Amino acid sequence: MTKLRAPLSIDAALARIAGHLPGGWDDMAKAAGRQAHTIRAWGDPEKPDAIPLPCAIALDVAFRSAGGHGAPLFDAYEALLDQALSDQFADQHELAHVTANAIREVGQAESALIIAALPGATDEQIAAAEREAEEGLAALNTAANTVKRLRKKRRTKPPTAPP
Repeated sequence: MTKLRAPLSIDAALARIAGHLPGGWDDMAKAAGRQAHTIRAWGDPEKPDAIPLPCAIALDVAFRSAGGHGAPLFDAYEALLDQALSDQFADQHELAHVTANAIREVGQAESALIIAALPGATDEQIAAAEREAEEGLAALNTAANTVKRLRKKRRTKPPTAPP
């Protein structure tokens, strides 16, 4: 059975290195000072063992020494870290966006309400003030709901390491 693996994963990085080194997995075993089957296991998401940092560095160096470009394991780690940070702070980023939107919508409502309050305001200006005020309230409600979700998430879930 084929196991699902992320495109930029430790497994993909190991396979890229193995495909580039002339001796494949055997050369990787020599570079890391481990057995080839151990190195293959590091890429299996169902195995509990993770690649030790010194071995990851040795394998990226071996890849580069063999003429490879980049650092596959470092790139995979960076992608995994970026995803974990994105997952961890997604609500905060969303809050920043909904807050900016609420500020804009409330500002437009304030402007429209002032115009509607002036002597001689037209029916269109009063209708615009009502519409803008409703949009401002909706934007504030969205921001309030995002804050609630952020607070609830912080109370119920500590930060986790990526799989």
